[in-house]
Amino acid sequence: MEPIELVEADRTIGEFAGFSIMALDCLLIETLNQFYQGLDETPRDNQGQFWKFFRGSEHFKPNFNKKCSNIFYSHVHCGLLHQAQTKKGTLIRADQDRMIGPAPGGLTKGIIVDRVRFHEALKQEVSTYSRRLEAGDEDGADLRKNFIKKMQLICGRPT
Repeated sequence: MEPIELVEADRTIGEFAGFSIMALDCLLIETLNQFYQGLDETPRDNQGQFWKFFRGSEHFKPNFNKKCSNIFYSHVHCGLLHQAQTKKGTLIRADQDRMIGPAPGGLTKGIIVDRVRFHEALKQEVSTYSRRLEAGDEDGADLRKNFIKKMQLICGRPT
C-alpha cells in the first residue's frame, strides 16, 4: 500500500495518477482474494471472483451490487490492465460523494469510481484481513491455513 500512497502524495503526479492507482488496486484485490481462498491463481471466472470479493468485504459490500461489480470488472479491471483505459462511459474520479455511482447516462453507459474512496476501502480491507489472520478464532484459523497455502505456492513448495 505504501508505494500507492507515495504516488498519491507526490504533488507533481498524484493528482493525475488515478489510472495507476486503480490498476494497482485491482491487482491487489485479485491477489488478496487468492490469499483468502488459498489459491495459486484466480479461477477462470475472474468476474465472479471480483463479485465474491466485493460481497464478502464489509468495506466494499455496501457500495457494490452484482451489476456494478460486473461493470467494474469489465470496464475498470480489464480496461486498465489490458487496454490501459477504462471502457465505455466509465470514469475514475477523486471527488465523488460516494465510491461507486452511475456514469452520465446511467449504468448502461458505465460507472464512476471515486478512486480515493475505493483505495481507502481497500486499505481498510487489508487491515481487517491482517486482524482476522491474527485472531485466535476459527475464522482466523481458516484464513491462516489459506495464507500459508498461498505463501507455499508463491515459494514453490508443495501444498
